[in-house]
Amino acid sequence: MATSSSAPKTVTLRSSDGEEFVVQADTFAAASVLVRNMLEDDCAGGAIPLPQVTGRILARVIDYCDRHYADADAATYVAEPFSSGDPGLERFDTDFIGGIDYDTLIDLILAANYLEVQRLLDLACKTVADQMRGKTVEEMRAHFKIANDYTPEEEAEVRSENPWAFE
Repeated sequence: MATSSSAPKTVTLRSSDGEEFVVQADTFAAASVLVRNMLEDDCAGGAIPLPQVTGRILARVIDYCDRHYADADAATYVAEPFSSGDPGLERFDTDFIGGIDYDTLIDLILAANYLEVQRLLDLACKTVADQMRGKTVEEMRAHFKIANDYTPEEEAEVRSENPWAFE
């Protein structure tokens, strides 16, 4: 199973819905702790199954990883979680995360966590935090579609015990 030194090694990733993606092994291993460990432990015979990530989300994760980790100096991008120092990458991040709906954002968080792509996880979680900033409890419930399961009495008690949270 010798590979040519001029041809980069690839690995196939299989999503939960059976889609397969051929990616550069070094690039994706630099981004994903899970994939790196599987490659290092020689567990990547054939395709690496990713049962917790759909093809639609995996395609987005691969796009992100290709932009952030394909460069040989990728380690410099990882040093600072929210600023790469590269305006092109920062613009890519803004476009990448800015135009997605809430459900896709949550799926990206789950996939980044499962794959252990820390920079993407940080970016997606920061986006959720930014969506929460400055909102009242009621606005957050509406935005994140969270049902209020407190009785009026229970809610009054929580508000009186934690008035700082409702300012």
